[in-house]
Amino acid sequence: MKQLTIILIMALTTQLAYSQGITNEQTAILVVEFQKTWSEKTFFHKLIKKEYERKNVYENSLNLLASARKNGVKVIQAPLILDKSDKEKYKRTPFPARLFKQFTVGTYKAEYTDGIFKKGDIEVTGRCGFDACEGSNLLEILAEQKIKQIYIVGFTTEHCAAETYDILEENGYKCILVSDCTATRSKKLQKKGEKNRNVMKSGEIIDEIL
Repeated sequence: MKQLTIILIMALTTQLAYSQGITNEQTAILVVEFQKTWSEKTFFHKLIKKEYERKNVYENSLNLLASARKNGVKVIQAPLILDKSDKEKYKRTPFPARLFKQFTVGTYKAEYTDGIFKKGDIEVTGRCGFDACEGSNLLEILAEQKIKQIYIVGFTTEHCAAETYDILEENGYKCILVSDCTATRSKKLQKKGEKNRNVMKSGEIIDEIL
């Protein structure tokens, strides 16, 4: 019963955002690490492949992003790129990515997954941590664009997506994890990433922003 009450409160909180007058122009889809390191034949892809495919994350994300662009919702891309030439920032990047040589600048692993990035999307630069704010200009972008509400998609749910959610929420933004546009290694870890956070499915969001 307690868990059901929490879920209902979270759902009401999500819907309340629109009742408070937040417009599409004040809303953004934040795309966290939707890169070929996660979606192509790499070690990291193998970790999330089962859930990525089971939930149709790629197709759902393409549909959501297309609807967002069409209806005036900004798309902000927050890739992680490992570049040894920037020694100080490289040292701060997540150790697993360095260990397995993922997201490496100049390789396909750092590229966006096909169709995810479109001309007109806003790109975050300088990122070096699990959360997309660390070392980057994300907070500056959100302030400049007058964003109030952020839908988060990408990988992995309980790490980069959830940690970004928490930092942005601490900075006063309304955040929602998009459950069928995020993925991780298991259903259990997906639930961990969603716990105590606002969650919606892509179809629900598309209906909201039309």
